[in-house]
Amino acid sequence: MSPVLDQPTFRLPKLNDTFSVFPDNGLNANFSKARAASREWIGQYSDIVCGPKMRAFMNHCNFELSNSYCFPYAAEAGLRATMDLTNILWLYDEFTDSVSGAEATAAATIVTRALREPDFDDGSWIARMMKSFKQNHIDRAGPNVARRFIDNFCSYVTLVGTEAVLREKKEVLDISRYVAFRRETSAVRTCFDLVEYCVGLDLPQHVHEDPVFISGYNAAMDLVFWTNDLFSYNMEQSKGHGGANVVTVIMKSKGVDLQTAIDFLSGYCEALTTQLQESRRILASRSDVVYSRDAVRVIDAFGDWVRGNDEWSFATERYFGKENHTVKNTRVVKLKVPFADSVAFNE
Repeated sequence: MSPVLDQPTFRLPKLNDTFSVFPDNGLNANFSKARAASREWIGQYSDIVCGPKMRAFMNHCNFELSNSYCFPYAAEAGLRATMDLTNILWLYDEFTDSVSGAEATAAATIVTRALREPDFDDGSWIARMMKSFKQNHIDRAGPNVARRFIDNFCSYVTLVGTEAVLREKKEVLDISRYVAFRRETSAVRTCFDLVEYCVGLDLPQHVHEDPVFISGYNAAMDLVFWTNDLFSYNMEQSKGHGGANVVTVIMKSKGVDLQTAIDFLSGYCEALTTQLQESRRILASRSDVVYSRDAVRVIDAFGDWVRGNDEWSFATERYFGKENHTVKNTRVVKLKVPFADSVAFNE
């Protein structure tokens, strides 16, 4: 009889210690009411394309809770907007993961036309979903926020189609190309647009083009997607999608094993945290209040995002299933067998 081999494991870094420099502002008190409304809204579309197992799995993921961690200051209307966006993103992400590159590209065209052309309606669930979101939320934002959101969302869906093509080719990018690519495909830009909406600001474009603000913005954005890639690595590699993940990119680019790649990622997150703090310090020292007050308020909200995203990742079953609390305490993750226990989009 063959001996039973122990299941391979890897250890997560204590990023919660790294992110403790950002204030713990708790959960948004509007969570329950906003979540009920958002789930009812997204159900109009997810019920069309998702099977019952996938819908149940997504409900257990409790995506809306992430918004309460990441937007603790938002009023109910703003929090609802962030929840609707999060529900759009997971539904669209799961949908494009289940289709070909050509189909993902066609979906991106529908999204773009729905957001940019007032009279466009091809009758698809994607068009109806995006037009409803725009009418409910984006049309109420300031003109700069609205413009940036539409530009960023259209860019995101276009590159998600490219990501599907790369996945079909099994192509793994190098680190610098991947970081540039992931900044656009992670959809974090669209979430950061809603930060301004929720704090009641509409920053002029010259602030977004300021090198110091860009440095802080990029640091926060990279922290969100690097940690998301880390926490989702096990799930993605089990579905055969590990190539589009920074952990795989580091392993291939540096020729290292899984744990060494994760340790490298941990050190990089410490450097990014310092970069974000330094950006805030410089902006706060300026005489123009659009920087020292308004831009700093947005940078602080990015800190809420970074810390809140990490905390939600262990409060949900999205990444670690029912072992999420155990993994939070032990930091040890059992490497999944490829294609085991995965749920198909239409199941």
